[in-house]
This record gives sequence, C-alpha cells and structure tokens, in this order.
Amino acid sequence: MNNKLKILCLGGLGLFLSGCLASERDMGTLKLQLKELNETIALMQTNQAELASKMEELNQNLAVSNENLSQLDGQLFNLSSKLDDINAVVTGGQGAAGAGAVMLPSDVFNEAKNHLTKQSYDLAVTGFKLYIEKYPDGENIQQAYIYLGDAYAALGQARPAAIAYATVLQKFPESKIIPTARLKYARSIIPLGKTEEAKRYFNSVVQDFGSSPEARLAKEELAKLK
Repeated sequence: MNNKLKILCLGGLGLFLSGCLASERDMGTLKLQLKELNETIALMQTNQAELASKMEELNQNLAVSNENLSQLDGQLFNLSSKLDDINAVVTGGQGAAGAGAVMLPSDVFNEAKNHLTKQSYDLAVTGFKLYIEKYPDGENIQQAYIYLGDAYAALGQARPAAIAYATVLQKFPESKIIPTARLKYARSIIPLGKTEEAKRYFNSVVQDFGSSPEARLAKEELAKLK
C-alpha cells in the first residue's frame, strides 16, 4: 500500500512539474508576442507621424497652387477684357472699358510683350497669336512672330517655335531681323533632331552677317555642336 501511495505521489509531482514547465514556456511565448506587438505598434505610430507630416506638406503645396491659380484667373480675366476691346476695334463697336476706351494694335502687341517679359508665356502666346491674326499687316508683325517663337520656346514647345521663326524667313526675307530669325530657328530645331540643318543655318548667319551680334552667338552654338 505504501508503494502504491509513493507511486501516486511521484506521478502527481511529475504532472505538477510538467505543468510548471509548460506554463513557463507559455509565459515566454506570450512575452515574445507582446514584444513583437509593441514593436508593431511603435512602427505604426512612426508611419502615422510620417503620414501626418506628408499630409501637412501636401496641404501647403495645395495652398500655394490655389494661390497661383487665383493669380492666373486674374490675368486671364484681364486678358479677356483686352480681347473684348480688340474685338470692338475690329467690329467698330465699344470695348469692355466703355466708349472710346478701345485698344490699338500697338496696345495688343505691347500687352503680349509685357506678358513675355513677366514670363507669363501662355498669355504671351495668346496675345501674339491674336495680334498676328487681327493685324497681319501691322507694323510689329515681324517682331510678333519672333516673340511668339520665344514664348513657345520658353514653354518647351520647339515645333511651334520653329514654325514662328520660319515664317519670318519665308514671308520677310529682306527683313532686318533675318539674322535673329535664322539664329533662333536653328536653335529651335536642335531638339527636333535636325542638328545638321541647324548647323547650316548657324553657318549662314556667320557667313552673311559676320559683323552682327548674332554671328558671334552662332559661332558659340556651332562650337557646342562639334
């Protein structure tokens, strides 16, 4: 009987110790899981902070964009009023500014030139195109094509820029601004992959207008292409 009791006691003690060991393993696993959970939470908090910072930066950028759009809207409104006056000149009516407040061709040209100077290139393009359309025989028509090309070039639109400069070469071959037109035409066609043609035009400026400022610039351009 005593032997049986001893066996039972030993068995119970073994089960107790086994349970203790199992509990310690469970506690270790639980601690590891808690540690991983804390690390995950910390990472999420860091990501949330970064996201909040990016959202704040985005909001600031949107605010700047809205301000720029408001300024552009104001410029477009002013240009629209000018266009109304131009139409009044053409049709013989009264402009938006009232009777006697119509714009002259030189006003249209100067307004577009001011936009070009202020780097408002889209508005400059609109203004010069309007001048060319309404006053094809105007006293500033040659320069209007040059400035139109400059505005397109500043916008990175090489093809329409080249067309504007080429129009001067085709329509006004005896113009005093031919050296400028050739130089700028040659520059505008380089991005279009017409390097050899550009070289020919640069060389023509040097050969035909050797003492001009454009000839010096053409030499510099040729040096870049070698």
